[in-house]
Amino acid sequence: MPRWSLLIPAAGSGSRMGGKKKPLLRLDGKPLIVHALAAFRGIADIVIAVPPGEATRWKKLLGIDATFVDGGARRQDSVERALVAAEDPTHVLVHDAARPFPGRETVKRVMEATVKVGAAIPGLPVADTLKRVDALGLVTETVPRGGLWRVQTPQGVRADWLREAFVKAAREGWEVTDEAMLLEKSGRPVAVVEGDPRNLKVTTAADWKLLKGRSQR
Repeated sequence: MPRWSLLIPAAGSGSRMGGKKKPLLRLDGKPLIVHALAAFRGIADIVIAVPPGEATRWKKLLGIDATFVDGGARRQDSVERALVAAEDPTHVLVHDAARPFPGRETVKRVMEATVKVGAAIPGLPVADTLKRVDALGLVTETVPRGGLWRVQTPQGVRADWLREAFVKAAREGWEVTDEAMLLEKSGRPVAVVEGDPRNLKVTTAADWKLLKGRSQR
């Protein structure tokens, strides 16, 4: 049977939100990160990478059963530190701390595909027309959208694959934006499963306003 750990990188500075810690923003009386955890029932081992020196504060604020570790300067550093602190999992899920509604069905699809393929991510096909724009704000070309997907989290992966990929990243100096990119560069297959349009990530103040508006409907 797979042994799962949930890794949550939450050490970001919140610079695009005016310095506010996005995972701690309250929606309907609860921090965003607490909303997110509801979709991961049954995964006992949860590791959260928080801003350095703030583990005790976050543990008190959230009041949840989890391991808190100091995160790093980059997302990949935080995920790696969380993986080291995990309880010897065979498989892991990595989820954005400011993505409060991943959905139980999305989590289930990712877990099933991860066990089958070795790694999996949820996503949605791109529906909008895509334009490439130059530094002057002028369109240079229309980008074909066939085969393009907007990727979400949680992202699942075999723990040994992820450990191996971090070793390669350190050796090669890779900078990645998510775990799927790290695995791609390592030559590992990554399956894509159906995501959820409601699985929004709060990155900017506009995202936060949109999420609050939907919650109040």
